[in-house]
Amino acid sequence: MNTNTTIEKLKASNELPFTNILSEDVINKHTKDIPYRKRIFSPDVTIFAFLSQVISADQSCQKTLAQVLTHLVLRGQTAPSANTSAYCKARSRLPEETLSGLAKECGEELDANAKPEWLWRNRHVKMVDGSTVSMPDTKANQLAYPQPDSQKKGIGFPIARVVAIISLAVGAVLDFAIGPYAGKGTGEHGLLRQLMHVFKSDDIVLGDCYYASFFFAGYADANRSRRCISNS
Repeated sequence: MNTNTTIEKLKASNELPFTNILSEDVINKHTKDIPYRKRIFSPDVTIFAFLSQVISADQSCQKTLAQVLTHLVLRGQTAPSANTSAYCKARSRLPEETLSGLAKECGEELDANAKPEWLWRNRHVKMVDGSTVSMPDTKANQLAYPQPDSQKKGIGFPIARVVAIISLAVGAVLDFAIGPYAGKGTGEHGLLRQLMHVFKSDDIVLGDCYYASFFFAGYADANRSRRCISNS
């Protein structure tokens, strides 16, 4: 089955499709310290529902709750109320670091189990790239991620800079760093320095010409088993 077909099946599912993909044991390892009442929306059910909501063509909470209802009824469990407030409250209680840690662990596992024919000369190729994202214009976002100076104060949107390391073999994000759009240490080079632990012996790092710098050239030379290549 090709990737596009798999994604379309996930989007069209009337249940919680990720329950057959993501291990509950992995989720529980990251959510064991989250306090919650013993009700329908435990951390694992909430995460499965949230993943389904993100990938669904209809991203409404009502659609997501319908998937939860179907999932539980088919397994002979008690279905919750059709009111979406319980799900929305449970989702808001999920710590950001829990979702981040879960995503990173899944990416690392996928990359570690990549088939030999997906590698380049039996080496893992890890791509690095950066981008910016805008976000809702709230006071909290403005404090953490101020808008660019080029925008007039009060009419712009907060912008964050993101650098990610992606496995070429499986297309999964292995780790990422996020910071303000501007300021000391917030450029792509500064963010990438936070991610150097991702690179392992014999990895190949693939980035555009922006990343060709004395720092990374010196890093590659000091760690001779690691190779850095850059396209123009």
